[in-house]
Amino acid sequence: MTSALNKKTVVVTGASSGIGRAAALELARRGANLVLAARRGELLEEVAVACRALGVECRTVVTDVTKRDDCARLIETAGDVDVLVNNAGFAIFDAFEAAKPDDLESMMQTNYFGAVWCAQAVLPQMLARRRGTIVNVASIAGIMGYARMGGYCATKFAMIGFSETLRDEVLGRGVRVAMVCPGTVETQFFVKAERGKMPGASRLVLAIKPESVAKAIANAAEDGKYRRILPIGAMAFMRLKELFPRFAHVLMRRVSSMMEPRR
Repeated sequence: MTSALNKKTVVVTGASSGIGRAAALELARRGANLVLAARRGELLEEVAVACRALGVECRTVVTDVTKRDDCARLIETAGDVDVLVNNAGFAIFDAFEAAKPDDLESMMQTNYFGAVWCAQAVLPQMLARRRGTIVNVASIAGIMGYARMGGYCATKFAMIGFSETLRDEVLGRGVRVAMVCPGTVETQFFVKAERGKMPGASRLVLAIKPESVAKAIANAAEDGKYRRILPIGAMAFMRLKELFPRFAHVLMRRVSSMMEPRR
């Protein structure tokens, strides 16, 4: 069965590793022609070679999404964009009292404003054609705040608020905005962020493989569904949090206190 993404032009940011790399390969398997963006050119080209081996066109654009001019150049280079996947991001986990101002600013510039600048660059052409999909890779950390993850959570709360707002603004105008909200993923992202700093209870939900998130991203690109949360354990707890927020936080704190050594 031919995918709805066959021969479509898809831009993926943060495509040099982790979720972005897996998403690029999954989109290529579904026949999408790709424009891959990241700061690390050599790694980006390695991903492009793997995508081209699957029979699709694939270009690379070395891009720093914190720079508006880079984002504008990326979209201009891509041409008519059918799907934009805002995936670029990183995390540094620290208690707020110990967080470095430069780290907090860098996370917001990359994780949030990077998505904003790319969306602003691509939106006019999508609205003019009355066709296109923007997929924002958020996180369950944008639905619930976690101790020692405040700076990162703030960027993902911002991403979700932005996505909900943009979705309402373009509704009925031919453009779709979708979100993918994964929990912990087996990538270097969480190694660098130091997963051990996460609340103990959060580690009860097993990490998932980037390929699982990649499939969710590709599905969102195909159908524009509002929000996908994965894995299922994370989805269940996020539903609990949205229905009973105080109880969810109390439960998280109490279970974490039993699992973590005294600080």
